[in-house]
Amino acid sequence: MSSRAFPSAVLVFAVFACIPPSDVAAYCRMTTETQAQVGDAPCVETGAPFFWKHPCLSYAIDERGSRWMTNEEIEEAVDLSFETWENVDCGGSPPNLVFTPSGPSTCRRPEFNNNGNVNTIAFLDPWGNPCADRNDIDYRYEPFALAVTIVWRNGSSGEMFDADIMVNDQLSSSVNAGGPYANCPDTGCPPGSAGSPGPSDLRSIVTHEIGHFIGIGHSNIEDATMYAKTEQSSVSNRTLAQDDINAVCDIYPPGSLDQFCDATPLGGLGLNCETDEFGEPVACDEPGSVPGNGGGCSGGGCSAGDAPADVPWATVLLVLIGLAAMRRRPRRRHA
Repeated sequence: MSSRAFPSAVLVFAVFACIPPSDVAAYCRMTTETQAQVGDAPCVETGAPFFWKHPCLSYAIDERGSRWMTNEEIEEAVDLSFETWENVDCGGSPPNLVFTPSGPSTCRRPEFNNNGNVNTIAFLDPWGNPCADRNDIDYRYEPFALAVTIVWRNGSSGEMFDADIMVNDQLSSSVNAGGPYANCPDTGCPPGSAGSPGPSDLRSIVTHEIGHFIGIGHSNIEDATMYAKTEQSSVSNRTLAQDDINAVCDIYPPGSLDQFCDATPLGGLGLNCETDEFGEPVACDEPGSVPGNGGGCSGGGCSAGDAPADVPWATVLLVLIGLAAMRRRPRRRHA
């Protein structure tokens, strides 16, 4: 890892227009040279693809949960979403992936620490990076995004060190995406009442996010979980299509991992990233908190600089189109 200090570089992508899918059907991998794969934009095939060197991974759900669901409902949705990817059939064997819950956590900010780390799933309202300057125009994540996944990786090899999923916990409106969220029935999410948005299926959202959590970009196959858009009331992203299966089996072919492998994050497990052992708040810019960056924030509001060995890479997912278009035909967008 580089010991030099550089500003964190975050790429935030959004989609607001329909683009016809390509005739070439294939999954996409995120790479060190990916700038912005917006919606159905062409996949970047140059650069080192992202991967977990030791794909025995843990995750934790922030204990403060969501305004829309109980912690038990959230845990059920998240656990089932990880199991969907872990239990894929790669020709008679599962992929070389193991996901282990290690929560609850107290961590609502995306970061990679060298003195205790956690792959966190958290719900944010207001919708912005708590480590960014709130006076900065880039404090907020993309307003029409339901979630953002931020990945820390080696800038040369593509090896992934940390992945954090932030879910937009605002009330959805004409100017922003958000809840309500629910574990919808298998027939799909019910419509909203007059003047109120219907729920979005949390399990579908998180299942798509986990594809990016393991290094997969957007597919141009319309029925794929990693496709760039889906119907707002749909639960179809819960089930992986063959294109998604091909991706996870190619990147993590069956190997020697088992359920008892060591899922401790790089730098050790630290479920609390916000206070120290005495209960005092930990500043986002505390020296040494972020390897290779000399501390500092890892989300919106950070300026781009020369890439050190480990820099954050973010992709905004599940971007809602404008309300008027949603009224014509409810759809949500991924970017």
